[in-house]
Amino acid sequence: MRGFLFPFRFLSVSGRPNIEFWLTQCVILASTVIGVYLASFAGFQIAVDFDRYQTMSDVSNLEKSLEAEFGDNIEKVETWIANYPEAPMTWHAQTLAPREAHKLDDMVWQTMRYSDRTLEVNPKVLTGVRRFYGDIEAQMTILFMQQNANGYARKAMEKMTTIVATARQDVLPLLQSEIKRLDSELADMAN
Repeated sequence: MRGFLFPFRFLSVSGRPNIEFWLTQCVILASTVIGVYLASFAGFQIAVDFDRYQTMSDVSNLEKSLEAEFGDNIEKVETWIANYPEAPMTWHAQTLAPREAHKLDDMVWQTMRYSDRTLEVNPKVLTGVRRFYGDIEAQMTILFMQQNANGYARKAMEKMTTIVATARQDVLPLLQSEIKRLDSELADMAN
C-alpha cells in the first residue's frame, strides 16, 4: 500500500494524509478566483459609467459653448439688419472693408470640426447651426458684391431676417433643451 501512495505523498503532511489542508487550499483558491472576477466586473462597470459620464459632460460643455456663440451671432446679425437702413454703405463701400467689419464669431463652430464629441451632438442642432452659418454667409456675400443698397441687397437683408428668425425659433430652443436634458442626466448619474 505504501508503494501505491508514494506518488501522492505531497498530500501528506507529517506523514499522514491531510485532506482538510488541501480542501481548505482549494476553497481559498476558488474564492480568490471568484473574488477577482467579481471585483473586475464591478471595476469594469465603474469604468464604463465613468466613461459615459465623461462623454456626456464633454458634449454638454460643447453644447453650452455652441449655444453662447450661436446666440451671440444671432444677436449680431439682428443688429446688422436693424442698422442696415441707417448705414448701408458700411456694407457696400469697398474702402470701408465691409468683410472685415461684418464677421461672425465662429471659433467654437470651427473648433468643433476637430472634436471627437461633435457627432454626439443632436444632428438637428448641427444641421440648424450649419445652415445658419452657410445661409448668412451666402447673403453677406451678395451684399458685399453690391455697389449700393439696391433690390438685391434688400432681398439679401430680408432673407437674413428670415434665417435669423428660423434660428431663434427652431435651432436655439432645441439646443437649449438638449443642454437641459444632458444636465439632468448628468445630475442623475452623479447621484
